[in-house]
Amino acid sequence: MKKLFHKICLIWQSGLLVVLANIQISSGQDVKTQMIAVPDSVNQIFQTSCMQCHGSEGRPQSLAKLNFSKWNDYDYATRGDKVTRICSAISDGSMPPKFIRETKPELVPSKEQIDFICKWSDSIRQKVISNSSGR
Repeated sequence: MKKLFHKICLIWQSGLLVVLANIQISSGQDVKTQMIAVPDSVNQIFQTSCMQCHGSEGRPQSLAKLNFSKWNDYDYATRGDKVTRICSAISDGSMPPKFIRETKPELVPSKEQIDFICKWSDSIRQKVISNSSGR
């Protein structure tokens, strides 16, 4: 009886996975693209420090480089490239730009926030590398 219950549970779980996979495919998002979603903890930092320029109300020059309001429209490779560039730009101090740093210092992410974003970026870069090498 216990084995039968276990088999039924496995069949049910398999069916659930198929349903979930079909939902993902029908929503137009593949597994790779979903792997580079912005987690809430990172998104909170972006909301505070980046969205003023790189959100829907930003200037065209900023939005051309990175537009968080269109993040879901970026393909897998573009998202991988963007997260790497985000880490680089906030680590070297080029983002937020100098005029924002001087006029609105409250928008500048802390060292801990920068480290947190870069740790997330590194994890994404590893996923991109392992998926592009066919693993």
